Amino acid sequence: MPSSPCQLFAIAAMVCTLSATGFSAGNNATEEAAIRKLIAATDNASMPPPLMSDAVFWSGAYKKPIIGKEKPESTSNEKRVPGSQKLQTQPLRIVVAESRDLAYEYSKFTLEFTTEGGKHVKFDGGLLRVWQKESGEWKQAAAFMRPYVE
Repeated sequence: MPSSPCQLFAIAAMVCTLSATGFSAGNNATEEAAIRKLIAATDNASMPPPLMSDAVFWSGAYKKPIIGKEKPESTSNEKRVPGSQKLQTQPLRIVVAESRDLAYEYSKFTLEFTTEGGKHVKFDGGLLRVWQKESGEWKQAAAFMRPYVE
């Protein structure tokens, strides 16, 4: 049992510090889990995750970044068969900011689809994605996806 006010204060400070550390880690783990759930849902539906209204997206499929609702300029004349796309994402790192309203993700991915010309395309790549929380919901703020060069 602590015998002096200094010892009591030191114990109280240590308990508060440990509680705050545990609370912070728990929340970041919860936020990371929510982002991982969005990534998995995107893979399963082959649809983009929820997007910020001014989201930036750039991949090897487009000539320049797409900002918001801009119409993309494809680098290819071959269109994909609707519903043929399959995406498999393997998150390697997700870091949630201390503020818990921004995060970044680095992942590997495998993308495959069939073109209207009947060509089956499959490749691996890397992606860097920024997530932003808006009204309590994680949304993609920016993404850069590129195939690995062989």
